[in-house]
Amino acid sequence: FDVIEPFARELAEHGRTPRRRKGVLQLIGNALLVQQRVAGRVAIAEKPDVLWEKPELDRLYSRLEDEYELKERLDTLERKLTAVSETANALTDIIDTQRSLRLEIAVVVLIVIEVAIGCFQILSGTH
Repeated sequence: FDVIEPFARELAEHGRTPRRRKGVLQLIGNALLVQQRVAGRVAIAEKPDVLWEKPELDRLYSRLEDEYELKERLDTLERKLTAVSETANALTDIIDTQRSLRLEIAVVVLIVIEVAIGCFQILSGTH
């Protein structure tokens, strides 16, 4: 969130993304890495395999789960990751839109140049 906040603040205050595209892409890459690490390593919602082997530990696990509020922490973590993911998606959409706009402007400029050259050739050929 400390990394995302400056991007979001600049977007809110100035209505545009920061000029440093590399920084935005690094933010997106970091968000993807965090999501993959958490998804791969943290299996809080699943009970450990040892409980299948020793069912008498189930009560202990339930008490620990309640004491450390594992489900609540999982929900909080998932909400934070969702916020990071949505921010990354919004930033990539904005970058794509800006890139598309520049491309459209370039196409229009080229068409205007082509029309101007065509008009010049027609006018110079008729004189």
